[in-house]
Amino acid sequence: MSKIFEYTNSVSLNRAARVRRSISNSGYARIERGSPTFYSMEVSLPLLTKSKYDEVEAELLGITDGIDFKTTDLPSTINLTFANGSIIAQSGLSIDIVNANTSGEDVQLANVDNSSNVKAGDFIQFSSSTKVYQIKADANASSNLLTFKLMTGAINPIVSGNTFTYGNGVQFKMLLNGRPNVTVVPGPGYNYYAYDSFNFQEIL
Repeated sequence: MSKIFEYTNSVSLNRAARVRRSISNSGYARIERGSPTFYSMEVSLPLLTKSKYDEVEAELLGITDGIDFKTTDLPSTINLTFANGSIIAQSGLSIDIVNANTSGEDVQLANVDNSSNVKAGDFIQFSSSTKVYQIKADANASSNLLTFKLMTGAINPIVSGNTFTYGNGVQFKMLLNGRPNVTVVPGPGYNYYAYDSFNFQEIL
């Protein structure tokens, strides 16, 4: 895990997608999604001791030409939705991903235990892409099938043979937008270090 994310005490998760708007000659308005939904994160750190500051600085100094692509999970201590549901394989079988529909939003898993369920907001990631998705609505397994909707269309086809990661283990691929300023805060015989917020953008 990135030291920035390991030491954070606050993560603001935002979602954005391009939207196309048009008005017909007869006055009807139309709005269409122009791109998949991507995440951005504003990450704040508490005051850091010198040893933790050194670890964060070492990570930042590894940036090449001011651009850093980070792949990291999020700490479970941060109150974001990870996995409130549970996906369990049917006894003696391996879970299989059934191809998503043409919109890439509906996904079906086969060979799941009928106790399996997903909750709205749960994170899921498929091996066909680095994109992290969230579940759009609660869903329960039936007849050893679990069908659910993603909150945005799939970047790459989700097909049989793909593997998936559910919940806390998803790995976000992020771009760090610039390096924040750091302020030295004097203490009684030692110093603390205060960073401005780190801003990350999800990339593929």
